[in-house]
Order: sequence, then C-alpha cells, then structure tokens
Amino acid sequence: MSEKIEDIISRLDDKAELKQLIYQKTVDAFTRLRDCAENVKKEIAPRVLESSPHVEISLTRHGDFEFHLKFSGDTIVFIMHTNVFAFPPAHRINKSDYVKKDPKRGYFGMIQIYNFLSDSLKYNRMNDVGFLLARLYVNIEDHFYTEGKRQMGFLFGDVGQQELNSDSLQKIIEQCMLYSLDFDLYVPPVENLKMITVEQKSVFNNPRGLSTSKRMGFRAD
Repeated sequence: MSEKIEDIISRLDDKAELKQLIYQKTVDAFTRLRDCAENVKKEIAPRVLESSPHVEISLTRHGDFEFHLKFSGDTIVFIMHTNVFAFPPAHRINKSDYVKKDPKRGYFGMIQIYNFLSDSLKYNRMNDVGFLLARLYVNIEDHFYTEGKRQMGFLFGDVGQQELNSDSLQKIIEQCMLYSLDFDLYVPPVENLKMITVEQKSVFNNPRGLSTSKRMGFRAD
C-alpha cells in the first residue's frame, strides 16, 4: 500500500470520527435547546393566558431535526443541519487563538433559527417566506458561536469563551422571540395590487393564497 493511500485512510479515519463526535454534540445541543424552549413556553404561557386567553403559545416537534415555538402570530422554527461545517480560512473564527491552538475546534454543527408568520405554517402557504434570525454553531468541546440579527450577531461572538449551557440557550431563545415580536406585518403597497387577475381574485378567498410575510429587511439599531 502506498504512502498516499495510508495518508488518505488516516485522514478519513480522523475526520470521520471528528465529524461523528460533532454531530452527536449537535444532536445533544438541539435536544437541550428544545427542552429550554419548552421551559420558556411553560414559564410565559400561564402569565400571558391569564390576561390574554386567546393567545396561543405552543411547542411542537416536527421529526428529529425540527421544532416550532409558536407565540400568537409568530412562530420560530428551529432546524438542525445534519452536516458538519468549517469556516473559510479568512473567517475570524479561524483567526482566534482558541482555534489556532487546535484546528479541530474549528469544525461545527449548525442549528438554524427562522421567524415565520404562524398562519404561513398553519395554512401551508408555500410562497410565504421566513427570515433567518440566527445560526448557532456547536463544536467538539461544546463551545458555540452565533451569527445573526441584532444582539445575535455580537452577544456570542467569542467561541473560545462561550460554552453551551442552559443560561446561554435561554438567552438565545429570548433574543429570537424579542426580535420576532419587534416586527409587524405591513400592508402591501397599493401599487402592488392595483390590478389582479381572476386567478388572483380566487386566491384572496383561499387561506393558501397570496404570498405573505413580514416586511423585508431589519431595523438597524
């Protein structure tokens, strides 16, 4: 067997084992995130329902890699990606002393967090869009990093210092909920609907009809 074949086998063994371990870490993180979201729901639901009995607050599982946290007109969708990722060489993660000391720390599992209108999911409106709130990355040592909107873009930026625990998971969920609540559904510009076809007219009376979403873009702080 040639030296190159030996090298290929060695690298495959090392990376395959590393990625499998990171995958398991990500599954565990996703489970803890779901449990934390359940606790947040249990904490706020009785207090909200006491004053606003028609507000629905729920958590539902959708397979092994997705769950939804619904609070009235908003639903946050948490999706775990099953692959393991590395950042480009020029990314600040790879320039950190933490990763430089051990390059294996620079491989991550990923959990994506989106905001949808609850009715978009309820009525299966296939053309409606959700907005990415954050991406949560977890590495072999259970350290994490987030990128996203507003606080999610800088609160958890130091992967060497950030270890995943119940407090950090709750902060992530709370920030995503607050961000979602800050943005309302705006009436479409009248210019967009000055004329409609017969087909579009029929769509208005169908819950799965015209595409709907919150306004595009995000408020700058």
